Amino acid sequence: MPPRESMRIVPPSGLRVNRQSSVPVHVQLKTQIRHLIMTGSLKPGSQVPTVRQLAGFLGINPNTAAKALAELQQDGYLESRPGRGTFVAERLPAGEGKMARGLERLVDETLERARRLGYSGEEFLATAATRAPVAGARKARRTPALLIECNWPEVSRFRDELEAELPLAVDRMLVEELTERARHDPSFVREYGVVITTFFHVNEVKAALEAESVPVAALLTEANISTLLRLSELSEGTTVGLVCGTPKGTQNLLRSVQSAGLTHLKPVLASADDPWSVKRMLEATSIVVCSEQAAEKLREILPPTVEVIFSNRTLDRGGIDLLRDVLTRLDESPRAATR
Repeated sequence: MPPRESMRIVPPSGLRVNRQSSVPVHVQLKTQIRHLIMTGSLKPGSQVPTVRQLAGFLGINPNTAAKALAELQQDGYLESRPGRGTFVAERLPAGEGKMARGLERLVDETLERARRLGYSGEEFLATAATRAPVAGARKARRTPALLIECNWPEVSRFRDELEAELPLAVDRMLVEELTERARHDPSFVREYGVVITTFFHVNEVKAALEAESVPVAALLTEANISTLLRLSELSEGTTVGLVCGTPKGTQNLLRSVQSAGLTHLKPVLASADDPWSVKRMLEATSIVVCSEQAAEKLREILPPTVEVIFSNRTLDRGGIDLLRDVLTRLDESPRAATR
């Protein structure tokens, strides 16, 4: 009997929740599943996990998982088939482009909030129409944010992505710089509305800033998901090379693989600044997961028979949507600031 479609959502798909986040868990889960659908990772007609499976995998309350799936069904992303389960809708909601989807969601959520307060849709629309000229006249507010990552190319690229997508004014910092500065003056982060990092570094960042109350947002990345999906397809016992520009970067890459539950692989570690380790790695495998920095250094020495799985990353849509929700809540609180 072939495996059920619902079993195909496994750790490499990127489903995670952050219980310390100001974003409700069901919103985090809903956003990530919607992202998997919109990017084609969950295809139309494929079965999604049951409420019990999602709750067990993520360690959350079944009611939370049920709420996320119910809202996705109401939004037209999922459909229930009696006696069979829940599936990705064959025809997804209309609306092209990320801005259209974001605006639709904003309107839906605002309408729902108005209804909960006792206002009709007509009353909301009439008030919105009268407020539009006033809102349009206001200068857009950019929340000051600190972005932290382990290498300069990615932290720079992520900053550009975030500022293009969200009302943020982003400063950059490397993980080791944060650790050193926080040791001497952890209060420096108080000038920021939010600290942003990736899931791979969130524990380091939170440990460095544990005495401060600034919210820390951890984001997934597109290449993480695609890279881990490819690795999950490899057979039991496959030897895979992991190489970054520095030994610390390679260790971070190893942790990301281990945290995704890919225990069926045999990793061989190397660093692009250590030719001996690269040679040893290539003697052991013809499959290499390679960072952007390492790829530049190894371009001339990697044999054409080697499969290179690039781990250079861009922020995933689900993560950006989650951060947008965080900023909405910040904007409603006294912490919101301008720059």
